[in-house]
Amino acid sequence: MCFQDITLAEQGFIWYLGHGGEPCPSYGASEIYGHQDERVDGVTEAGSLHQDTTPVTVVHSSGVFTHNVSWCRCLGSNSQHLQLLRAGLFPASSTRPSTAFTFEVLDHFLIDALECKTLSRSFFKKLTGLTNNAFPDTVPYLVSRLWHDLKNRKWFGFGHDTESGPGPGDLALFCPSCPQPGINMPLDWKQKWLVMKRFVVDGNFTTQHMNMRQPELDIFLSDGLGYMVAEGEYQAHLASATESREKSTCSNHRAVNAANTNRSNLRATGVGATACARHGYYSICNAIKHAAERIDDSLVIYDVGCQWSLHFAEHVNNYYGLTLPDNTEIVAVVGKFHLSAHKLACFPRYSLNFIVGAGQVDGEILETLWAPFNKISPTACSMSQAHHQEILDDHMWNSNWKKLVQIGDPNDGRNSAKINQDRIC
Repeated sequence: MCFQDITLAEQGFIWYLGHGGEPCPSYGASEIYGHQDERVDGVTEAGSLHQDTTPVTVVHSSGVFTHNVSWCRCLGSNSQHLQLLRAGLFPASSTRPSTAFTFEVLDHFLIDALECKTLSRSFFKKLTGLTNNAFPDTVPYLVSRLWHDLKNRKWFGFGHDTESGPGPGDLALFCPSCPQPGINMPLDWKQKWLVMKRFVVDGNFTTQHMNMRQPELDIFLSDGLGYMVAEGEYQAHLASATESREKSTCSNHRAVNAANTNRSNLRATGVGATACARHGYYSICNAIKHAAERIDDSLVIYDVGCQWSLHFAEHVNNYYGLTLPDNTEIVAVVGKFHLSAHKLACFPRYSLNFIVGAGQVDGEILETLWAPFNKISPTACSMSQAHHQEILDDHMWNSNWKKLVQIGDPNDGRNSAKINQDRIC
């Protein structure tokens, strides 16, 4: 006696849509059950009870399966892809769908991609290994992109609003602890020296991106809506900017040299990011403009702040798309760890120890945020431009979200260590 794997479709199971699992009443009895003389114990010789079913490949967290799906044919019924969505299945196509993914498997992949840096192809290989079924070689990356984009819009309140979509930075989480007048501090505050926006700026030259062969085929889903700058504005800035290889007046810093490298096969030699200096939240591309009401002073901490600040105001005035709020004052400093590599003259001018209102920060928190990015960089390097931007946005959002739900939590690792130390003492 031996056992043989057999699918539900081979057993004659039909997935009826639109009527709670019951056949659509628009079909006649002969259409629903087939000819009576062909039935054998409720299963036709063809292995199906329905003359108008569609085989649909369903990808679930436990494997890849094929089901016979019967569509609702009632007058005014939804199209096929909407019927699948109502059944908890995300179609791979909006016209004649033949492949669908359960909401559960898409959520599993989203968590795996953010936490374990799992590739979509590796994730699907795991699923096919669970079922031992052959799976197409083409991996539908767009499905996971669409799924996360839809969930993102829903989380930020744009899921059901078709009239006004999200604007620049509307799909980004901002630090809840940084000063925001009218949100976490009164509008009529008067201690100007006490409130200052503090940002850390750094570049990651590991997060590179290769040139695309056919960039005209790329599709953006959330261009400029998250943390990354909009592609159109960025290209317009590059077109108007003048390439200059500046010689450092300080030490021979790697950040300056890496920015001046010329690599023709790369669309981008790295990524520059901004985060709040105290809490490590990634900031949107227009960080200084965000929640800037009545806060004029901005502390900008950069590894080569002594070089960056020399021509910053000149660049803002001369180049397209670079603007700052009125009365903005930029205070450029260098992080405490990197300051030791500078010349001695930089210490009294750019040290955080001597800046009024800087507080007790080291200015190096972005270095800790780059570690997860470096794990996805080899994979994201060859992605399409839009997908590459969305992957970076997703991981920035995930980093901010985990900080948001754990901020002030007495049970997180750092506070627990302090509590245990107090108990020992």
